[in-house]
Amino acid sequence: MTISIRPAHPDECPSLRTVERDAGQRFREVGLAAVADSDTTSEAFLRSLFAHGVVLCAAEGDDAPVGFLLAGRLDDALHIYELSVATAYGGQGVGSALLAAAEHEARRRDLSRLTLATFRDVPWNRPFYERRGFLEVLPDDWTPAFFLLHAGEELSGLPLENRLFMRKELG
Repeated sequence: MTISIRPAHPDECPSLRTVERDAGQRFREVGLAAVADSDTTSEAFLRSLFAHGVVLCAAEGDDAPVGFLLAGRLDDALHIYELSVATAYGGQGVGSALLAAAEHEARRRDLSRLTLATFRDVPWNRPFYERRGFLEVLPDDWTPAFFLLHAGEELSGLPLENRLFMRKELG
């Protein structure tokens, strides 16, 4: 299997949403069925990221995406809004390759860090990012933008007690 990372195309939105839905099913394993059943990223938000952010996908050749990463500038960081990999491709380095591409994109844009929000206790979330150099951002160090994102997560019904922000300094 040869996976390449490339910018996604707007006409791939349905494929990205299919990957997101598939990847989300794994949350049932850890008692987060509400996450598995939640809506995928909205078309409007995807269009905004295509216009003003970063939409990367992982694919085999010219085939449909098997993973993707959505990001945009937030403060002095490239903030990762979503990283999803189709279940059949999990554990094969696709997520790591997408993160490496996001890091390259942040450096290209002269941004000093990557940030994201994730689940504290989900085995393929926090530990995955920690192994790749991310550290927790404690609430005392949140920027105003983090507070707004946190409020949005609350409105969407995510279990806030199990959420955290993380960052990776790109030095």
